[in-house]
Amino acid sequence: MKNSGIFIGFFLAGLSFLTTACLDEKFSTDPTHILSFSTEIVRFDTLFTGKGSTTLSFRVYNRNNDAVRIESVRLADADRSGFYINVDGEKGPDIGPIELQGKDSLYVFVEATIPPTEVDTPFVVRDSIVFRTNGKEQDVKLEAYGQNATVFQGGKFFTADTTLTAERPFLLYDSLIVASGATLTMTEGTTLYLHDKAFLRIDGRMVAQGSAERRVTLRGDRTDNLFSDLPYDYYSGQWGGIEFGPESYENVWDYVDMHGSSWGIRVDSGDVARPKLTLQHSIVHNAASHLISASHARINGYNCQLTNAGGALLNLTDCPSEWIQCTVSNLYSWDIISSAALTLTGYSPTDSLSTDEQPRLLLANCIVTSRSTLLSPSDIEGMNVMFDNCLFQVEGEDDENFVRCLWGEDPAFVSTGEDYIFDFRLTEESPARESGSTDYLTDTTLTDLYGQSRPTDGTPPDIGASNYTPLETAEE
Repeated sequence: MKNSGIFIGFFLAGLSFLTTACLDEKFSTDPTHILSFSTEIVRFDTLFTGKGSTTLSFRVYNRNNDAVRIESVRLADADRSGFYINVDGEKGPDIGPIELQGKDSLYVFVEATIPPTEVDTPFVVRDSIVFRTNGKEQDVKLEAYGQNATVFQGGKFFTADTTLTAERPFLLYDSLIVASGATLTMTEGTTLYLHDKAFLRIDGRMVAQGSAERRVTLRGDRTDNLFSDLPYDYYSGQWGGIEFGPESYENVWDYVDMHGSSWGIRVDSGDVARPKLTLQHSIVHNAASHLISASHARINGYNCQLTNAGGALLNLTDCPSEWIQCTVSNLYSWDIISSAALTLTGYSPTDSLSTDEQPRLLLANCIVTSRSTLLSPSDIEGMNVMFDNCLFQVEGEDDENFVRCLWGEDPAFVSTGEDYIFDFRLTEESPARESGSTDYLTDTTLTDLYGQSRPTDGTPPDIGASNYTPLETAEE
């Protein structure tokens, strides 16, 4: 009992000391004792109007020895800007006073929901968070780009011919279905943002006609960053994909950029005598599973970039299919690549079919590379598959399926994934330069992926989707 009494006495004395110390905390009133901030400006990437942003944050420091009272923290233009703040657990737009101990800090969290406007082009919204301490005001700037969009929600069903244009982007939350007999046309510069798991199904026809300067773009709707220096737009699996149904024919993409999907492009079987899908000057990039899958369907590509997938780049079953002047390269880095870059089923000659209907695959003047297995099955002897004048990074030799090919050559792309940036254009030292065959130069292939003309004076074209152009000239 005696020892317990001594312990209680010490405890009460300590508690009294701590209480007195808290009551005697000294708060500086020196006007030079102000705050420091971890940033001068908080910037949001493009935000669709009416759609809430992710949360960004910064820290407020009291670098003085004494505590300070922050008299107020307020948004300067809260009624109009669309920004929201939370300071040390207290919601704005006007907060305070807040006590901040010496050598201590606190977090400020910022969100934004930009009000809709009548403006079609992106516009800047600015505000500031004003801190008043010891009679002095300091601020941290806020900035966001707002973008009005046409929103498709609850499932969109086109039963008649419909044209989407570039005046405003389109934001798709669920599904967009083009009915049999209807045509969806997308003009140059049109952008379709797709939410998580959103997809297109084309039972009618899709014509996407972009230009080298203004492509038609199909991408995910996340415009913020996965990490501070890594945009979500670089990431795969941001949305579903595109499916062309059994009765869909004569779909044409020209100067289209599709990237960041989960399951890429799927083409259902149909009449192999009729073209299902023709891709020209287009990019299909970064799918979480297969990039392009097709079965018993005529599908062709010219001057196209088919790159990066968690599965195959071309997963084809008995498809009459040709790919001329294309870059087919799987450098996928978000997960283990689960399939060969080219996964082929069937392709055996069939006596009952005409020559035009035979399942036949041709890749000519193409770059074909992969960080994983290149071809499945590895032995294609006797199959209607031909590679003519293609560049492979693996070692090999020509035979009846491989003609005039370059083996064991690094294509020397501009960028192969450093900081998750990929640029499949050719560098000056690329062995693909002037190594193609003029046999495949046609009106379609004379212009490369970027709208640059290939030589017409007898000089061999570069292998792949892009003809070499010095980077400075290309950027201009």
